[in-house]
Amino acid sequence: MVMDILEYLKKRQSELEYKGHPMSEKDEGFKYLYCYGLGVMAVGNLRAVTELQACYDKILGSICISQKNRNQIIIDINNYFDFRIAEFFKRINSKEMQYCFMADIYKLYRLSLWSQDYCKGILDNYLKVFRFSDAECNFFENFNNAAQQGNVETAVQCYRKFQEEGYDVSYQILVYFFPGFSMEEYYNNIDIKAGETFVLDKPSLIEGDITIERGGSLLINGAYVNMKGCIMTTGGRVRFDNARIKVEECESGYWMNFKETAVVNIENSFIDCGKTCGFIRQETGRLIIAGSEIRRTAGERAVSFNGLSSLIENTGFYNNVSGATGIYGSAKMVMKQCSFNDCYADYGGAVYSESIGNVKIENCNFNRCKAAYLGAAVYFKYQKFGQYARGCECNGCIPPGDGIFNVYEDDFELRVR
Repeated sequence: MVMDILEYLKKRQSELEYKGHPMSEKDEGFKYLYCYGLGVMAVGNLRAVTELQACYDKILGSICISQKNRNQIIIDINNYFDFRIAEFFKRINSKEMQYCFMADIYKLYRLSLWSQDYCKGILDNYLKVFRFSDAECNFFENFNNAAQQGNVETAVQCYRKFQEEGYDVSYQILVYFFPGFSMEEYYNNIDIKAGETFVLDKPSLIEGDITIERGGSLLINGAYVNMKGCIMTTGGRVRFDNARIKVEECESGYWMNFKETAVVNIENSFIDCGKTCGFIRQETGRLIIAGSEIRRTAGERAVSFNGLSSLIENTGFYNNVSGATGIYGSAKMVMKQCSFNDCYADYGGAVYSESIGNVKIENCNFNRCKAAYLGAAVYFKYQKFGQYARGCECNGCIPPGDGIFNVYEDDFELRVR
């Protein structure tokens, strides 16, 4: 069942991950100028309005611009064109912004018939002002044609050629430009050198390990990653944002092994370790996990932390054989608004702490967690001030009546069902 879900996510990633506009998280001022630039084509000519208004309105809705600024666009096109268009070009100043903008321009241009001459003139002028090279212009023209024809194979070939010419565009924009677009990158071992940032933003199959040198960085941004191997670093940096990870094979106890690492940031991500390993062992620095799910870990706890401090919030742990989190040394950790489901271990079915630092658990739910000996949900090795469990709830945990072990009564709030 889990594999079916993951395969579905992989095949339908364009709809599940990128149904919003790539620029929808920008500030309102940016979104106004971006939509103003599109409005020059869509509502700057009476024939264009007739043909493009519906598509333009759909873009405005997906980018989440305010109604006030929607209304202001037409006023400014008619009365303050020179001033606003200068502001537009000043603000839309990165390749990523310009590529996304041209994807929207081409979406509008596809619909032009009576207004085609006007729209083609606007399109060509944007390409000139953005100073796009022949390779960039050809890519957008050819990729647009492939999108119109629904030809994924041609679109992939077009994108590969664009890469070979030394350019790149994010997978999020490719899928936004052509919603049916799909491709997968393939890698063996990946070695990330000092000063290098390696980005995974497309569906990827990795058959090997990822090694990050001190000063190197790994960013997994909106990608589905299927991996046979592990991630190791001594001094590198790691960030996941909206990642979907499936671990198929891992010879290490943990999928990610980090030493001398400053910050690891996992946000809005889904990790399935396939009962092959624990998720992460971090020995230094800070760890942040937010808005994520960590599923089917085994052999080791899902998270083993012996660093400086960690925050885990709004995160779900599911089917974690050997437990969900382990806190060691003098590490500090705050877990809040998390759920722990079907977690099993000898001590502390979900959470185990032998840290002398403060461990705080707030408003968490423990469902069907089980310890062979003590602490059905949580086991504190040392009874001390500064560590607590407040506003938590245990549902069907075993042993019953032993949800949290070794916590002061004054710092203990647990509802048992």
